[in-house]
Amino acid sequence: MPTLLLCLLIAASGEVRPTIAIAPPVSSAPQDAWVGLALADTLGTRLLIHSRYDAKSLERIYPLNVFGWRQTLAAARGEGIDAARIDDTSAVVVARQLGADAVFVGSYVVTGKDVALRWALVGDRAKAGTLALTLDGIGPAAEALAAAILQAIGQDARTAGGNKIEPLPIAAYKPFGEALLLLGRQSLDPRAQLVLGEPELRRAVALLSAATDAGPSFVRAWVERGIAAAMLGDEKGAEEALVQAMAQAGEFDPPTALGLYYLYDRQHKYDEAIAILRQATDAHLGFLQGLGYLGEAYARAGMQHESALVFTNYSARVPKSPWAALRRGAALARLGKHDAAIADTEALLVRFPGSLAVLTALASRQIDAGQLDLARATLQKVLSQKPDLPAALTRLSYIELEQNKAAIGLTLAERAVKALGDGRGEPLAGYAHLNLGHALALLGRKDEAMAAFAKAATLGVGSEEMAYVLRDARLADILADPRFPLALGHKR
Repeated sequence: MPTLLLCLLIAASGEVRPTIAIAPPVSSAPQDAWVGLALADTLGTRLLIHSRYDAKSLERIYPLNVFGWRQTLAAARGEGIDAARIDDTSAVVVARQLGADAVFVGSYVVTGKDVALRWALVGDRAKAGTLALTLDGIGPAAEALAAAILQAIGQDARTAGGNKIEPLPIAAYKPFGEALLLLGRQSLDPRAQLVLGEPELRRAVALLSAATDAGPSFVRAWVERGIAAAMLGDEKGAEEALVQAMAQAGEFDPPTALGLYYLYDRQHKYDEAIAILRQATDAHLGFLQGLGYLGEAYARAGMQHESALVFTNYSARVPKSPWAALRRGAALARLGKHDAAIADTEALLVRFPGSLAVLTALASRQIDAGQLDLARATLQKVLSQKPDLPAALTRLSYIELEQNKAAIGLTLAERAVKALGDGRGEPLAGYAHLNLGHALALLGRKDEAMAAFAKAATLGVGSEEMAYVLRDARLADILADPRFPLALGHKR
């Protein structure tokens, strides 16, 4: 049941908006995968800027919540679903995890310049159809799909506001989609360690430069170009690209705000980064990606009350979203309110009894509260369904290490590292390597432990996870070794 604060926020924000999630349509041939990403990105942008003019308030209203393709794929990974193959069946699970009313999915075949797309809206207002488009007609195709989706959820597509998606040539869309294939492997959390190497990032910048050369008004390509430049450390190039994005958009739009946030955060201008997200999410209430980043930004800044409030607000906008409630629980735990955090997560488990992400989060809150045996039992439930889910393996490894079962902890950490690889630059990869080093150190394999700790430092480790190692008296010898890479000012 919603809390009083949640009810007040819902009342203050008006009726709950329909929430749409976009999954990239799946190609019949790997070389054509760029089409699905380019189409999904353009469709998500179109729905996000959909608006109507309220003659009474003299304001522009944005009546949709939109989950872009990155958020949709992240939700799929959280449930152990192959993110590259979201279909009608798995879309139901993804919709529940996101709290979306409907998920857009599709598949297509490319023949020459022609594309035959089969699409479906899976969820409360199901709809399906086909669409014939050309490779240089992705913009108009996104407009047509947006109109069909709006009609399916009971909105009048004929009065859809917001700037229309301009037609662009294939010379703009193809390199843009190919760049997204590269950048989709990298987390856009500004604190995430880069897993894309310099050659890959330079290729992404070159592709996006080709896209903006062919389509100077291509706002999303300018934004992605700015983000890729920032990843390379080219602040001047990033700023120039984002200035162009703002000039072409003609307004302060969500995609540009996300690019500026990314750049400001990497420049350690955290106040400016938070201000950008606040401005963007206040103006565009359906900008869920920005709202999520805002909550996380507050948490990293140690502003846990603000973080909890943002995620409460998020839950008000998307009442069916378990993720927002889980992040609120994490903020409460960081405030020391463990009973409330566990109770909130257990309530979510009643609503989402099959969700591995909720079960794993419950285990995390139990760990926070020192309830390690309960957390172990919770994680064993997860692993009985998905034996190689990295998040569950990593947390269970930590429990075994805390309870002096180093050999078991090592086995679990090795499994987590194998399942993750370098991840997408997300903190979990660093956490898994941290456990690996911790276990090796306890087993006396000092050189191997140092290598694992160094990898954890490269991938990035959160301060809370790092505290688990620094407070372990069993590691006094290795912590005192000057080679230990994490003792002071570990990398983020």
